[in-house]
Amino acid sequence: MLVVRRTGFSLRLVTVVCLGFALIAGSPAAAQQSTVEFTVSGTSTIRGWTCTVSGTAEVTPGSSSPAPGFAEGVGSAALTVPVADFECPDETMTEHLLEAMKPAEFPEITFELQSYEASGGGAQASGALTIQAVTSPVLIPISLSPSGAGVEIAGEVSLDMTAYGVEPPVVMLGLLRVRPQVRIQFEGLVVP
Repeated sequence: MLVVRRTGFSLRLVTVVCLGFALIAGSPAAAQQSTVEFTVSGTSTIRGWTCTVSGTAEVTPGSSSPAPGFAEGVGSAALTVPVADFECPDETMTEHLLEAMKPAEFPEITFELQSYEASGGGAQASGALTIQAVTSPVLIPISLSPSGAGVEIAGEVSLDMTAYGVEPPVVMLGLLRVRPQVRIQFEGLVVP
């Protein structure tokens, strides 16, 4: 019986010591996941089009240069878009988009922040954009507005989808061709 008490006491002591070391050492700030709304728009030989999707932003505060709403700077940031969740004005358009984007093979579009330069009410974010396993550097101007417990972010970038391996849809025996240039806009409240 005495052995059991000592074992229980030892286990509690080890647990308390480990928790104490963890509190003393501190831990890096964890990224908070926030919802960001994305709009992708472009044109075709017949009409303009716009599709939407909700994605996520994960931002970890860091010890870099301050930016609006991030007094201690940003250690890391990532935007993620679930390709299968895109919605277009009609079902046929959504089907064509998903056929071109191949969500079963490439389920996400991602942006990983590599560096930024804060100025005024925003920042120039430089990072790696990955679409269909093709990663290219991009520069995205982002507005940053402190708002309550978070930061309102908004930005936009134009790109050529063929540079990322996406073949623009062609339908109606070639009468409707989607042009390769698209504009991606996003906005949301990020909690650092």
